[in-house]
Amino acid sequence: MLLTEGHHSLKFIVRALVTGASGFIGSHLVDRLIAEGHTVTALIRESSRLRWLKNKPVKLVTGDVRQLESLQMAVELQDVIFHVAGAILSPNTRGFEQTNHFGSENMMEAIMTYNPDVQKVVYVSSLAAGGPTLPERPIKESDDPNPISAYGRTKLAGEEVVLSYVDRLNVVVIRPPVVYGPRDRGVLNFFRLVAKGVKLNLGFRERYLSIIHVTDLVTALILAGLNQDSSGSYYVDDGTSGWTWLDLQHHIANAMETTARTFRVPLTPLFIYVALSTASQRFFHSRGWINLDKFREMVQQAWLCDSSRIQNQLGYKPSVSIEKGMKNTAEWYREIGWL
Repeated sequence: MLLTEGHHSLKFIVRALVTGASGFIGSHLVDRLIAEGHTVTALIRESSRLRWLKNKPVKLVTGDVRQLESLQMAVELQDVIFHVAGAILSPNTRGFEQTNHFGSENMMEAIMTYNPDVQKVVYVSSLAAGGPTLPERPIKESDDPNPISAYGRTKLAGEEVVLSYVDRLNVVVIRPPVVYGPRDRGVLNFFRLVAKGVKLNLGFRERYLSIIHVTDLVTALILAGLNQDSSGSYYVDDGTSGWTWLDLQHHIANAMETTARTFRVPLTPLFIYVALSTASQRFFHSRGWINLDKFREMVQQAWLCDSSRIQNQLGYKPSVSIEKGMKNTAEWYREIGWL
């Protein structure tokens, strides 16, 4: 059934699979696909919390990307597959590898076995797979990747697996930077600090990063998934040249209509704290947001990307300004009781 004429291609009602559908990004993608009239299947694990999928017209299929034999029912008969599932936290490298690398191998093997005629496969990677940058030079798709964390290296490995099928399947990779918005728990920590009147800056120089609101990321994913012209890898962002840590926290404070003082955190004592925390996580086999890998990412001077390729080729246009996005996120956090 024909819907509308898109950028260099036509958009149709499709049968779409979303892996990682119960998570932050995946659940927003499910919502948009449903709203646009597509038929949606969600791959969920037995342990998945279905808070964001309840009472929605979506077919739930239980499976795990780490188990190839569990994926047949999810992948067969799908037109477009959005592979969003990934490990963001893990007490060790093996945990990242099992999901981000080998899980992607399982997905692609299942697709080739049970649905080799799929129209498009979209893999959600990360700027971490490309690696840190210089403040004056955002990374582009043509730059060589240089990941510095287990997360980044395993997301890059997942990309390489997906793109190795380019001669047999229509595959696309999307690399977002920091993603924020309702349902996100990562940036929530900054909101909670600002709510207490605190803005943090690491060390004694500015640090820069690109960001994207989940609404714009979902727009980019659907453009890539439903556009015949999409190919290779794309960086996506909010369309700006990036922000400093203090810029972001300033906008969070404005969104919350509060004021906060800036505190500079020396890197040496922070490193000692993170090292002890990492050792504790490994000893107790627990997962935490702060560990040595995350510290290594945090202390880089810049994580900036250039989204001009997807803008020029697919007509991607970010629609959520930082002011609108932070306000929308703060209001949602308050409504749900996270702030």
